[in-house]
Amino acid sequence: MQRFVSVTLLVAATGAASLLNSQAAQERVLFLPSATDAAITQFNNSHYAVVDPANTNQGRLVLFLPGTGATPALYRAFPQNAASLGFHALGLMYPNGDAINSLCAQYAPLDADAAGNARLEVIDGTNRVSFLTVDRTNCIENRLLKALQYLQANYPTRGWGQFYSNNVVLWNKLVVCGHSQGGGMAAMLAKTRSVNRCIVFTDMDWWVAGNRPYNWMSAASQTPADRWHLFAHERDQFLDFGEMQISATALDVSRYGAYVQVESSASPTFGNRHFLSTNLEPSTNQPTSYHGCPVVDAATPLQADGVTPLFKPVWDYLLLHETADITIEATTTNLTVTFSPGTLEQSTNLTSWTTVTNAPSPLSLPKSGFGELGFFRRNAGP
Repeated sequence: MQRFVSVTLLVAATGAASLLNSQAAQERVLFLPSATDAAITQFNNSHYAVVDPANTNQGRLVLFLPGTGATPALYRAFPQNAASLGFHALGLMYPNGDAINSLCAQYAPLDADAAGNARLEVIDGTNRVSFLTVDRTNCIENRLLKALQYLQANYPTRGWGQFYSNNVVLWNKLVVCGHSQGGGMAAMLAKTRSVNRCIVFTDMDWWVAGNRPYNWMSAASQTPADRWHLFAHERDQFLDFGEMQISATALDVSRYGAYVQVESSASPTFGNRHFLSTNLEPSTNQPTSYHGCPVVDAATPLQADGVTPLFKPVWDYLLLHETADITIEATTTNLTVTFSPGTLEQSTNLTSWTTVTNAPSPLSLPKSGFGELGFFRRNAGP
């Protein structure tokens, strides 16, 4: 049974008619990785590029990485939606034949760094693990660069060249996204490069032997915490939702509060959270695919028009939401102070400020003390 309290809330974000008009003007291109680099001979299913020539105002590329054994053609709706918002979008085919977590559990079960090293090898082609072989030609970095160069050469007026320079991808202009294994790849890219944003659909790297996330998930990140967002299904048949919550903490996404269920949220701002969930039923095309429900075309439920994804406003939020440095929410008894990485400070006069020592985010305080504490600010440091 679907429990969406207000489908009209989702529809209101962008009218179906305007969305369809925008997507009708899009240019959508399927092209083989081997067409971009003749040395690429494996995992040669088509890349999928989308742009609206009349609307590229975002100046950012949404890079989408599919899950284990999947191809970009199975995830067309999300890139098309991104293009309707003014982004360039590219679904990238990459070596994804085996699940990273399964390989690690089979061949390196006691190595807490195995998953991180395997993901890095897929990304840059440097040999790091014995159970996986990805060379420089077939790695994500080379495939992405060659795909962008191909698009720029064949569609020179569409602006694909703005995302690389001198054979180097300009990661700060990229929104890295992915589903399942692809979500983990997007997360590793954001950990090791300063990207514009990271969106993870239903993924984590859980180290079974240690009963915790793999080491890389809690390592320092090149991409600040305010640029990370997660979206998962609470009944995912492959990943435990409780473990996903622990993983969200490891990624520092939980500093913006616990997950919020999108169908129960009273506002399209989803409480300004960075971890969103759903418990809705998947599409009748794949009625048991809870794992795919948040973003896989065949599993994502549709709005009443039968065309627009029900999660469009969620996707819009994931792509466009901007996080305030500090927010304060009040109940009748408590205050919750949520802040981006940095030091929380308080003042009674807006002149002298005192550090709230070791303050976690979010920080819960009794409302009765607010008059004494007065004001809060975040000090990002030098």
